[in-house]
Amino acid sequence: MEHDRHEIIVQESTPSYGKITVEPLERGYGVTLGNSLRRVLLSSISGAAVVAVRVEGVLHEFSTIPGVKEDVIELLVNLKHIPVRCHSTSVRTLHLEAKGPKAVTVSDIDPDSEVEFPDPEAYICTLEEGHSLSMDIYVATGTGYAPIDRPRASYLPVDALQTDALFSPVQRVKYDIQDKRMGQRTDYDSLTLEIWTNGVVTPESAVIQASRILKGYYSSIVDSLAGPGTSALDEIIKNDEASRAAAMGGNKGFDAHSGLSGFQMGENSIYSRPVRDLELSVRSENCLLRGGVHMIGELVSRTRDDLLKIRNLGKISLKEIEEKLAKFDLHLSGDISTPLDDDDEDLDDNEQNLKEE
Repeated sequence: MEHDRHEIIVQESTPSYGKITVEPLERGYGVTLGNSLRRVLLSSISGAAVVAVRVEGVLHEFSTIPGVKEDVIELLVNLKHIPVRCHSTSVRTLHLEAKGPKAVTVSDIDPDSEVEFPDPEAYICTLEEGHSLSMDIYVATGTGYAPIDRPRASYLPVDALQTDALFSPVQRVKYDIQDKRMGQRTDYDSLTLEIWTNGVVTPESAVIQASRILKGYYSSIVDSLAGPGTSALDEIIKNDEASRAAAMGGNKGFDAHSGLSGFQMGENSIYSRPVRDLELSVRSENCLLRGGVHMIGELVSRTRDDLLKIRNLGKISLKEIEEKLAKFDLHLSGDISTPLDDDDEDLDDNEQNLKEE
């Protein structure tokens, strides 16, 4: 019932940090959504990374480079943390030539039309005077993390050194759950996500990717269980229409004056939800409960005449109930013999009941 009423609030947004709030959520769904999004954001967002490097004159990672302050292992670590954006699915080979003295940065890499570096000042190494550095850098796209001891790629030359490849652009994710009040209810969840990235993707784009990944998994489950040739959306619409027809008296065995006999409400059906989810005034909600109406399915099975027979429930309360139901495209069964007059709307429920008597 509440899944289409969420408000998505972007509280802060920079290329590398975002704070997003989703509310209101049913009790418990803050943790459910927050934990699942956090896990996917940290593990499954695609990106690019330096996967290998070939340094002129270097044969293995346990060596030093003449004139370079850092040894080869430190150089590989620096390359590992360089933010990279790659627009190609194939491996790109970039070349770097530098002469000392200078601090070698990403800006010294020869440009490539398919590769971008969001931080051109990202540090690589320090080169001393009178020395030079020449190396090839291999950039590839992927997901998650690839350790240095992974199987060696066939395209790499024999003297190329593999690096730990950190493809994920998401560096950190934190979520927080707070209580949220909506109308008469105070037990909703408010989910706040904080996302830190390396600047390659924005936090909003990362959340969109994570949501699509989760949606894809859940959709495949629904499509498989719904049977071949039936989409998940068709199944949802079919079930909702069947439930609504039953609530309006279309099912065999339905009796509008005896509640929902013959009507089986699904566990997640809107008709199986309590009337308090309509966020009625305290007076109207108490009248319904006093009249034995506890579920929305029970409410829509009643006619307007049936509700007006409930003690202290007048036409003003009836109008409020109908307005709340209309927000969910629901209506009471049948119709009242006399329409609501404008004069009646100015009376409170006690005066209206006295007038009717």
